[in-house]
Amino acid sequence: MRKTLSRNPDMVLMLIAGYFLLAVAARLLRSPALEVDETQQAIYSQFLLMGYGSQPPVYSWLQYALNGILGPSIAALSLLKNGLMFICCLYFWLAARLLLREKALANIATLGIITLPTVFVMVQRDLTHTALAFAAVSLFTYALFKTLKTPSAWGYALTGFAIGLGFLSKYNVIVIPLATIAALALEKDFRQRLLDWRMLLTIAVAVAVVTPHLLWVLDNMELATRQTTGEMREGSENVGFHAFAGSLDLLLAFVKGVALTTVIYAVLFFKDLKSIVRASDQSTRIVGRIVLISFIFVLLIIWGMGATQMRQKWIAVYLLLWPLYLALKVQAAGVLAERKLPSMLTITAVLSLGFVVVLLARGLVAPHFERYSLVHIPYGKFGEAVRKDGQPEPRYVIASDVLVGGNLKMQFPNATVFSGNKDIEKLPSEWPVGAVVLLAGTNDDGVLPQDSAAALAKLAERSSLPAPAEIRHVEVPYNGKGDKRHAFYYAWETIPAR
Repeated sequence: MRKTLSRNPDMVLMLIAGYFLLAVAARLLRSPALEVDETQQAIYSQFLLMGYGSQPPVYSWLQYALNGILGPSIAALSLLKNGLMFICCLYFWLAARLLLREKALANIATLGIITLPTVFVMVQRDLTHTALAFAAVSLFTYALFKTLKTPSAWGYALTGFAIGLGFLSKYNVIVIPLATIAALALEKDFRQRLLDWRMLLTIAVAVAVVTPHLLWVLDNMELATRQTTGEMREGSENVGFHAFAGSLDLLLAFVKGVALTTVIYAVLFFKDLKSIVRASDQSTRIVGRIVLISFIFVLLIIWGMGATQMRQKWIAVYLLLWPLYLALKVQAAGVLAERKLPSMLTITAVLSLGFVVVLLARGLVAPHFERYSLVHIPYGKFGEAVRKDGQPEPRYVIASDVLVGGNLKMQFPNATVFSGNKDIEKLPSEWPVGAVVLLAGTNDDGVLPQDSAAALAKLAERSSLPAPAEIRHVEVPYNGKGDKRHAFYYAWETIPAR
């Protein structure tokens, strides 16, 4: 294997592409029901808006475009996420090739991305916007070091575009370019890059990219920040010293985020570990300071907000440079990495493919042991049962919540689905005469509510429709060997002539 990888260093990138294609195939197989973030995108991507609550808009725009080509489907949801992750790895690989003289070490650094738990676990399980943020950070990293190495107007402009794209993928990405400015300012050789007139191009392009959405944020500040700030302050009333609790949470999130990748590097380069730890050069200083200063900024935000919660997925974008930092330390120590590449490839394959198998087992095997979760709710069988009523395909679906709505979008892809989020979903000012509307709901446990008529009446009232007269119930079986069934309640309405 080592000789093959030595002769074909680009093979690693092809293998990474194969992994993400396999991840798409596995997602199509493992469950017809959606994960939590997928249901959100199934709803949001019906609409082209300047803002989507606490999330920036670009991911939903891309999903909207892909849905227009493939139709709303699990395939479209999975292709976008995994495609963005491959773009992330591609630009990270290009950035690594700029900084690392040994091709094998650049490949090890790129494989290191996939060993981050946020990548091979969290992204594959559910995360969406984080995939776009990863791609934007990798593009920024490539543009940054390309520009530092060979300054050009194009490089400065591309860096500005990457900054703007990062902000429009996840707001917290803006910390990274700020940290980069501080890191470069500490390096005498690169201060002139910050004072170069072409920095105006970086600023101009970044401002041009973010301004339309930023104006929306300024007009909708409470909507844009309410969910995130609420989650970060969750439980703060029970904490006496907010700064300590938030700081400890940040430290633990950082350690959990980088521990596995760090251990893998330590095992691979165990014999040279002492020299690697001590080694330093300009590249390690810059990348290391970007990571460190990013976390200092986050720490200041925690203190300023009085936050007590810091989840690993929120700081994932700051950890993306960690595999590159470790690889730069190896290079600074003068350690050759060619012999380590096959081992790194094997470890990465075991981790990444192993978790794909875990997800497949969760979706396909668990029901045969009568173990069910949200991804097993039989929305497909509900769709089949509803169609037997003989009604035309609904033009609109009014769902009890976003989990139900997102899944029903997969069953009725030509319908516009509303899940009750009035900040994003805009109901028709006048319902079209003759339009068929399906009102539907279910509980996570599959048990009917005590009064399903009242529940459907609330859905109708929320949508400015009359309460349905005929309430229907259906119980459909789960997949698997057990006899467990899941209950849905629903009603049909046809908009009458006025």
